[in-house]
Amino acid sequence: MTTDELIDAVAEWGQSHKIDNPLMQYAKVTEEVGEIAHELTRGNYDTPELIDALGDSTVTLIILADILGYDLRACLREAYEEIKNRHGKTVDGSFVKEEQ
Repeated sequence: MTTDELIDAVAEWGQSHKIDNPLMQYAKVTEEVGEIAHELTRGNYDTPELIDALGDSTVTLIILADILGYDLRACLREAYEEIKNRHGKTVDGSFVKEEQ
């Protein structure tokens, strides 16, 4: 299955399960991102739980975007277009954009 097919399948799964409340779906997003934080703050960088949390976070974002009438691919493209030429520096492993 290609990434595009997988994104479409996740969106269709959300629709077929009548997941249509953006606030409730946002709560799911934050729950799953919290699970990522749980693993990372404990130094668990290579665990099945982290892989699951990353995947579940992606699923919840795909469904949230779909509920709101967006395609997550388009959102990602727009975000990339915004950052691709951004200047700055990396400090402690985190990118800090240059002030304009």
